[in-house]
Amino acid sequence: MTKPVWLPEEFQYDGNWEEFIECVYQVFKQDFMQTQPSYQGRIVTCDTKIIDGKEAGFWHIVQRHDSQLNERLPDLRRCSRIPWPKPIIENNSSPILSVWRVDRKKAGKPRQKRILIWLEEFDYLVVLAERKRVVVLVTAYCTDIESHKNKLRKERDKYYEMQKPPDWAT
Repeated sequence: MTKPVWLPEEFQYDGNWEEFIECVYQVFKQDFMQTQPSYQGRIVTCDTKIIDGKEAGFWHIVQRHDSQLNERLPDLRRCSRIPWPKPIIENNSSPILSVWRVDRKKAGKPRQKRILIWLEEFDYLVVLAERKRVVVLVTAYCTDIESHKNKLRKERDKYYEMQKPPDWAT
């Protein structure tokens, strides 16, 4: 598949982690703090709580949870794709993207409405949370595990099927 013209090139890691993560952070700040994308007319914000000197929203899109260590660790592929979330959000009506909504319910927490925007051909997913007046960037990550991609496909296809009118109505 050809890369869409609106999708920037990935960042290349040059071997200097401190410089690389600072460049990645500068893109995040530009795309989500200094300017803000919009999703269907609603401003997209992020979690601005500061953790280790940077916004929590930043850490959620550049780190991956390691279940063996039970902690979040930097993910080079997520970092390299830091220029992608904003244009994916802003181009959500592109036919190359799958967009659907889900309700998530975790024990002891209120129901959460999520918007998933999947650039399936390039294995990348952006997750947004719907709020009353804004949309919040939850995370963005590489969909590089086949079982996870299959789960996303089933979820998306079920959502799309539910959007169709019933057979008797056509």
